Amino acid sequence: MMVFISTAILTLTLVACGGNDGGNTTSDEPNDENMTEKSNQENDDTNATDDESENSETDLNDMKAKMDELDYSDFELGVDYGPDQEYEAEIEQKEGNVKADLEDEINGEDLNGQEAFDKIYPLVEQLTISKDTEKEDAIAEVLKVFDLDDDYRKIELEITFSDGVKMEFEDRK
Repeated sequence: MMVFISTAILTLTLVACGGNDGGNTTSDEPNDENMTEKSNQENDDTNATDDESENSETDLNDMKAKMDELDYSDFELGVDYGPDQEYEAEIEQKEGNVKADLEDEINGEDLNGQEAFDKIYPLVEQLTISKDTEKEDAIAEVLKVFDLDDDYRKIELEITFSDGVKMEFEDRK
């Protein structure tokens, strides 16, 4: 009987003290595994931010290189077809930055940055407008390349060439 009581007391003591569960813990206190997991998460977050910054810088460098291939440092087009029917496109390289905006109310697009640049640049790249181009020819070419109707109320085209020469064309119907 004494052995039975001693065994029961010993069992109760071990249960009350918690015993050893092989190193597994359910406490909220940090252990090596939790710290390693947290550190890996922080590194992933930092890498994601670094990747986004690197992508932005890569995109900017790509846009700058493409703008350097053009004869223009600034291209702005505004076409008004009536109420809520405007088309505005702009790409500009200035002081080492590239800006691009596209507001196309006709097709319901409002883009800026890389998205706008990717849409506008291939069109501007097709243009052959030079400093000697006549107003009517410049307007006709822009409308054709940008696939815009010629039944506009007002069109404004402003081009700054890489050498700083600026040309402005405006027409109203």
